[in-house]
Amino acid sequence: MTKPSRILLAIDGTQGSYRAARHAALIANLTGAEVILLHCADPHPSLSLPFSTGGTRTADATGGMSQSFGYAPPSPHERVGPARDILQDHQVRYMEHTVEGPAAETILGMAQREHCDLIVMGRHGTGTDDEPDVGRTAEHVVRAAPCTVMVAA
Repeated sequence: MTKPSRILLAIDGTQGSYRAARHAALIANLTGAEVILLHCADPHPSLSLPFSTGGTRTADATGGMSQSFGYAPPSPHERVGPARDILQDHQVRYMEHTVEGPAAETILGMAQREHCDLIVMGRHGTGTDDEPDVGRTAEHVVRAAPCTVMVAA
């Protein structure tokens, strides 16, 4: 692998993606590379996030009661924040993008459009430590990427 000048850091709000952010920051620090911080937002979050049926009751200003149900997904800003903090702590130059769409295709398209030399992402698998598993998105990216891919475990 040649010295990267542009690193695509794909994050999804998991601890694995924040580990990937630390790796990307270290590589960028050593090479002077710019990081493209990419968060792929699910266009239909209500279809993929858990829903709680236990409501919360609260009193409103008039003394009436209201009840709310469900799960409030973290905003893209909340998911990107820790990765942004890692890059800033390492004084890395970065651009930030949040894009709706299928994660693997979005990552591959962004890497190609931005002429990235390296993609860094978490494995986001469900395997145990004894049998590391790579998630479908990471596997798809590794197989089809136009550049080197680093999957952080």
